[in-house]
Amino acid sequence: MGKIVNKRELAQILDTSERTLTEWQRQGMPMAVDAGRGSANQYDTGDVIRWRIAREANGEKESAKDRLDRLRGDQVELDLLEARRVLVNVAEIEPALGQFIADAVALMVSMPDKYAPLLGEMSGADDIHAALTDMMEELRQQLGRYEFRNDRDSGAAAEADAAAAQN
Repeated sequence: MGKIVNKRELAQILDTSERTLTEWQRQGMPMAVDAGRGSANQYDTGDVIRWRIAREANGEKESAKDRLDRLRGDQVELDLLEARRVLVNVAEIEPALGQFIADAVALMVSMPDKYAPLLGEMSGADDIHAALTDMMEELRQQLGRYEFRNDRDSGAAAEADAAAAQN
């Protein structure tokens, strides 16, 4: 046995509309208390969930109206997330992210020129390991300070980052 709830509470629990619940009642959704027309019915959440699972297991598909309600609800949620800037359209970030990757690659390509002479002078594995650790830390710091801009000229940005890596 689940919790006994009214139609509004059940709609919230199942993330659906009260209108959908009315349609499900016509399709046989169980009610704990059938209060009759104009009165508030009550529902056992456990019975309703078991009924929904059984319907899904038997391959019963959602109605066109249920699907439309679900899709509208999904769209409202997406719109809210976009308005709060929790969800961002890929077209807004793709240019800046592409530029970041290109600049990161340019920075990494420039590192051997800086560290090869240092590594050539080292003879011990511990010294080489320390130099490589320093190189990775420098890379992390430079990428951590990266400023995202959509209008960066990739050639100039890569040259500036490579010059910074040399210093």
